[in-house]
Amino acid sequence: MFSAGEQYCMLRRVNFADTDMSGRVHFTALLRYVEEAEHEWLRGKGIAVGSKNGDWPRVHVDCDYRAPLAFGDDVEVSLVVGGMGRTSVRYDFALKKNGVVCAEGGMVIVRAGGLAVVDAAE
Repeated sequence: MFSAGEQYCMLRRVNFADTDMSGRVHFTALLRYVEEAEHEWLRGKGIAVGSKNGDWPRVHVDCDYRAPLAFGDDVEVSLVVGGMGRTSVRYDFALKKNGVVCAEGGMVIVRAGGLAVVDAAE
């Protein structure tokens, strides 16, 4: 299902609704961007998000903010599998504008109520 070091990248534009009164992206919006990229990645792998066969709750998130993003900016959201357990995956993520890291961090998700994330035969 996942392999250590596996990567996914998605481009996204900052919407006006994602900004605060300063005109910068609200910090919570960046985590939604990461989640959008994760869902696109899972769908591309044929893995249902929030199905009767299991879900993917987040159990840990960390993020360091390095540079501002504003309305209309194009953002590259990249995810890398940083570690795997039997039912958990850690993604390391980065959000970049024109090659400059604006935010980076990690997220641990757990496969709840479904299959393991690592094939037992591996």
